[in-house]
Amino acid sequence: MKTLFTKNPGLKIISVVAAFVLWLVVVNVDDPVISKTYTGIAVEITNEDVLAQQGKCYDILDDSATINVVVTAHRSVLDGMSRDYIKATADLKQLTSIDTVPIEVRSTRFADRIDSVTTRDSSIKLRIENLVRKEVTVATGYEGEPAEGYILSGVENPLSSVIVDGPESVVSRIAKVMATADITGVNNDLTVTEPLHAYDSDNELIDDPRITLSRTVTEIKYIIYATKTIPISSGYSGTPASGYGIEGPVITEPSSVVIAGRGENFDDMEVVYISPDKVLIEGASSTVQTTVSVADALPTGVIFADADFDPNVTVTINIAENQRKVIEVPLSNVTVENVPEGYTANIADIGGSFPVEIQGIGDAYDRYSGDLAIGRIDAAALVPRSGVLPGQEGAPVATGECDGIVEFDFPSGVSTVNPVTLMVVVDYVGTRTEEEPPVVILDE
Repeated sequence: MKTLFTKNPGLKIISVVAAFVLWLVVVNVDDPVISKTYTGIAVEITNEDVLAQQGKCYDILDDSATINVVVTAHRSVLDGMSRDYIKATADLKQLTSIDTVPIEVRSTRFADRIDSVTTRDSSIKLRIENLVRKEVTVATGYEGEPAEGYILSGVENPLSSVIVDGPESVVSRIAKVMATADITGVNNDLTVTEPLHAYDSDNELIDDPRITLSRTVTEIKYIIYATKTIPISSGYSGTPASGYGIEGPVITEPSSVVIAGRGENFDDMEVVYISPDKVLIEGASSTVQTTVSVADALPTGVIFADADFDPNVTVTINIAENQRKVIEVPLSNVTVENVPEGYTANIADIGGSFPVEIQGIGDAYDRYSGDLAIGRIDAAALVPRSGVLPGQEGAPVATGECDGIVEFDFPSGVSTVNPVTLMVVVDYVGTRTEEEPPVVILDE
C-alpha cells in the first residue's frame, strides 16, 4: 500500500489537478457566471421626516430616482431573478452638503448566491427647499350651459378660502383653488359637492402631490333663473313749442331686453318702463334724444340675463312742425255731461255739423276726420251768455243760453288750434220743493 501511494507522485498530482480543471470546465460550461442589467429600478427614499422636521422638503432632479442595476451570478441564479427582487434605497439621513444622497442596491432573493449587485448611479440628486403655508381664495367654475331659456344667475359657496401647504416653488405659483361642476341642461337650482384643485394665474392646473389643502372638497349651489324678452318703453313730460308736435312713436334703443328671474315679480313683469320725468320735451322744436339708465328699473328677484348688458337706453322723440286742417264734426258726436237732476241741457242746433281746425303730424293726423271726433261738454263748467252767475246761492247751474267748451278725445299728436265753443240751452224741468232754492231764469 505504501508503494501504491508513493510510486510516481508527480503523475498523481498531475491527475488530481487535471481532474479539478476538468470539473471547473464542466461546471462553467453547464452553469456559467454571468451579469444581467435590470433597468428602470425606482429608488426608494427613506427617513423623509428628517427634512420635514426642519420645515423643508425635496424634489428629485435629473430623473435620478430611476437607475439601472447590474447583477452578477450564476446563470441558474439569474434565471430565478426579476427586477421585483432588486431594491434601491436612499436614506435622507445621509444627505450630503451638495444635496445628494448615496444609493444602496441589494437583492431580496438569492443574496448569498449572488456575486455582486452594482449600479453606475452612485447617488440621487435633490433640490432642497422650504415648506411654506399660504391662504388661497376659493373660486367656483362650471362646464356646459343650462337648458334653453335658462341662465346661471349666481353661485353660492360657503368656503371662501383654504390653507395650502407645500414647497415654496409650487405654493408661490398657486393663485386660486377652484371647484367645477357640469351644469349642462340644468333648469333648476343645483347643489353638488366637488373636489378642490389648485390653479396658477394663467388658470393652468397645478397637480403636485407635495401640496396639501386644508379642505379637499366644497359644496356649491348653482342658482338657475328662467329668461324672457320684454320691450323697453318710455314716457315723456312737457309739450313741444307752439306749432310743433310729436311725430311717430317714442323710439327706444335697444327696443327690448332679455331679463331673468323667478317668482311673482318676474312672472308679472311685461315691460321696462322709463318714467316721464326722465324725458323732457318742454318747448322743443326739433328731435329730442335722451340717454336714460334703466339699471334700477328691475324689481327684486329680476336681473338682466346678459351680465354685460348696457343699462343706458337712448330715447328718441321726433319733433316736427304741425300741419293744419279743418274737419267737419257731426253735432251728434258731442254730448253734455254732468247735468244736474231736474235740468236739461241741449246743444243749440247749428246744423248737422260744425267746423273744427286741428293740427298735428304723422299717420294719426293724416287719417283723422270729423267722423272720428268725439266731444264732451261739462255742464258744471258752462258759462251763461248774459254774464250772470246762477242767481240764488245753492243753484247747481244757470238756465238759459250758456257757452260750453268742447273737449275732444284726440289721438296722440292731434289737437285743436283754438278752443271750440258751442251754445248749450239749459232748462229747469224739475218740481221745486220748499227746501230747494228758487230757480233763477236768466233774461235772454
